Amino acid sequence: MVRLDVHTLSAQLDSAARGQGVEVVVSAVVDSSGVQHVVSRYGDDLWDLWPFFEQSNVQGGRKTIDWGSFPESFKPDCKAVLYRYWKVGMPNGVEPPLATTIRRHATALLPFTRFLATVGVATFADVRPIHCTSFIHVQRSEGLSVDMLQKSRAAIRLLYMFREECSAPLDFDPWPDGVGAETVGDADVGGSVGKTKLIPADDLALIFKFAETTIQQADQLLDEVEAGARSFDTDPAVRLIRDACFFMLGILTGMRCEELAGVQVGAGRTEVQGGVKHHWVKSVEHKTRKGPVEYLMPAFGHTVLRVMERWSQPLRVRLASELAALQAVTGRSLALTELKRLAAIQQCKNALFLTLAKSRSGIAQMSGIGWHAAMNEFAERAGSDWALAPHQLRRTYAWTFVRHRLGNMLLLKEQFKHSSMSMTELYAANPQQDAALYEELLTEMSAFKVELLTRWTSDDSPLSGGAGRRIAQMRANAFDSREELIRDTAEAVRIRATGHAWCLAQDDGCGGAGLYEMSRCGGCGSSCIDRSQAAVWRELYDQQKELLDEAEHLGPGAQQRVRRDFETAHAVLTDLGLVEQKP
Repeated sequence: MVRLDVHTLSAQLDSAARGQGVEVVVSAVVDSSGVQHVVSRYGDDLWDLWPFFEQSNVQGGRKTIDWGSFPESFKPDCKAVLYRYWKVGMPNGVEPPLATTIRRHATALLPFTRFLATVGVATFADVRPIHCTSFIHVQRSEGLSVDMLQKSRAAIRLLYMFREECSAPLDFDPWPDGVGAETVGDADVGGSVGKTKLIPADDLALIFKFAETTIQQADQLLDEVEAGARSFDTDPAVRLIRDACFFMLGILTGMRCEELAGVQVGAGRTEVQGGVKHHWVKSVEHKTRKGPVEYLMPAFGHTVLRVMERWSQPLRVRLASELAALQAVTGRSLALTELKRLAAIQQCKNALFLTLAKSRSGIAQMSGIGWHAAMNEFAERAGSDWALAPHQLRRTYAWTFVRHRLGNMLLLKEQFKHSSMSMTELYAANPQQDAALYEELLTEMSAFKVELLTRWTSDDSPLSGGAGRRIAQMRANAFDSREELIRDTAEAVRIRATGHAWCLAQDDGCGGAGLYEMSRCGGCGSSCIDRSQAAVWRELYDQQKELLDEAEHLGPGAQQRVRRDFETAHAVLTDLGLVEQKP
């Protein structure tokens, strides 16, 4: 059994962190016979950190740090800083980071040290604030995203925070109290970054339908594979099944790429709460160290999982055979490459989303870069020219969830069974759910409410309903900051949707009666109706207009009701500027 040699790492921490112990073990594994195999030492120019990576979608090249590519004058201090940070964490008590974080900081420091070398700076002690500012400006001019610029700033600041580990330390804080944030951009000042792109609705519908059709036809294709009519390894239609399932599970659950890639056999389950079935899929979350997590999914998710279990079966059989061969080796210790392969097989032997690697590494879980290419190709096969990427699935899921919660509760009811459940209640219902996903949902909800209120408060947006008319009157008032007013209002005001109006009732209101009797919303003091709901009111107006003559034969009560609903619909359409004359 491969395991980390944590004892060796901890015992020799202090000397290595100050660059004195070049022979100190950085990464090592112990085989089943108790023999230690050193993977990397502190003095090596290449740190191979694969024993520390449990993520299922990280390719081999992203598990190493190539110190040989750093300028020689900066390499010792960069090593000392990052190693110390890795082992003790931040001075403020924040726990030590994962190996993937250390690798990311090293990647960010490399261009900084090379930049310093090109401008004649020999050590970190020679660095001045102008050098840090100039470096960020250079990166901006090269088109780096705000997110990447933030990572560069964070890595550079580590040099100051761990300056005691350096032989020639950086003697000033490069970003004190946010100074220099303007060199990154306004988004950096607020601590946010550019958002992941949403999949456009038309492209999403096209890709979703293609994925759904592919999954529905999967059993027939796999029957042909088993009958020898198709090649599992080379037929692109067979690989398409895997990509369709990856897309579908991502868009139906909001899982990250890493968690999707980590789904294993038997991941789905169903439970009954209050007489209602809830469906879950489990995986492991590493980004925030949550560990085992479960995501709510619609019933169709079980079909996706069943198809993937069948699809991956041939590859899992081959992995089991390879694992048995390695474990059967006797009379010698396994070579380091064999131990690395053994660890990889143990990690993915029950995984569903596997790939036949083109290199000699054999069957493996596909990397994030691989999934990026696969999703882009899948969208193209679906007839879309959208550059589809795995991380877009999570953002689009959150966006769609919020729009349906606030605009189409019937769809949300089908997805989550209880349309009235708040996000807190959904999370509390299963403590293994991913809290970060709910934070993203809340962020999307806040953004949606701001967007909605911004539209309502614009001078050219016609509104109806009691609350809508008051909002229209409010526009004439002067505000110190309309943007701040909108943000504050979005946080304080509850907004719900009936499909034909926006309900701003801050108490129980009508108790939901307006859902079934839409004319109540036309005159309700808590409703706001905009042109996004105009088509529904036009249908009601036309319907009631047809009923006016028929109601003459149904008695005074029916006549009064039809006339009332007709006049309500007419008043709403008049407010929205869609009819001119009073009935």
